[in-house]
Amino acid sequence: MSRPVTDAIGGWLREADGDLRRDHRLLEQIAPSELSATHLAYFEDYRQRYFNDRLIPGQGVEEIQSMLLQHGGSPRNWADLGAGVTTLYWSIGVSPTGSICACDLVPEALHVLAGFKESAELPPCYGETLGLLGKTPADIEAVRRLSWSYHVMDCLAPWTIPGREAGFDLVTAVGCFGLAADAGAYRVAFQAACDALAPAGRLAGADWIRSARFIDMEGHDNRYLSASLASHCAREAGLTPLRVQEVTISDDPYYDAVIVWAFGSSG
Repeated sequence: MSRPVTDAIGGWLREADGDLRRDHRLLEQIAPSELSATHLAYFEDYRQRYFNDRLIPGQGVEEIQSMLLQHGGSPRNWADLGAGVTTLYWSIGVSPTGSICACDLVPEALHVLAGFKESAELPPCYGETLGLLGKTPADIEAVRRLSWSYHVMDCLAPWTIPGREAGFDLVTAVGCFGLAADAGAYRVAFQAACDALAPAGRLAGADWIRSARFIDMEGHDNRYLSASLASHCAREAGLTPLRVQEVTISDDPYYDAVIVWAFGSSG
């Protein structure tokens, strides 16, 4: 495929972020003519480049998937925040059984995700992860047949999804909260996700800490991230820690570490 105008390193359209609408909309309410061809190319490039080929060890992916397998359960109601193009990939660990709400601020990201979900494509990294977790391609196909909805919304601000006021069994935020401007904004995003949990629901995710090189390239410094910050936010929300760990990333020019976490509600 042709290369997009911008480099899809982080899966985040930082320069366009300030111009995006923040109110909740369903993807189906957005006409195809309203979608940006450049943004579509960006997210398809990101999917092809980072979630297509062989699984690369040492990037924290194995730890995230094992955490989801251990603590994600088999939710009947799952909201994936900052979904981008990857919800189907993380579903390998989650094992959902009911409805899936894929949520992202950028409609083009969800459009690419929806098209991939409807396809029969099984990239090599999906197949390898299935084997790693003791699953088969039939498990992915079962997830593809579940009830999916796509929600265009700001996942870093307080949010609600109409008709889902009873809450979610599982809310995930893999690579989402680390896009917050600072620790205070991180706390806001974390609390918003906690507020959306059903009684006894679980919140799970991961935050990649950027390298100095990536910070210089894009300007977003998220070195405020830490396991202690995630744990503090969970305690403030009344959640119980299930797993919190920092995984060092070696030989990667863009990320130094990833914080992997899961918390449970006793409600």
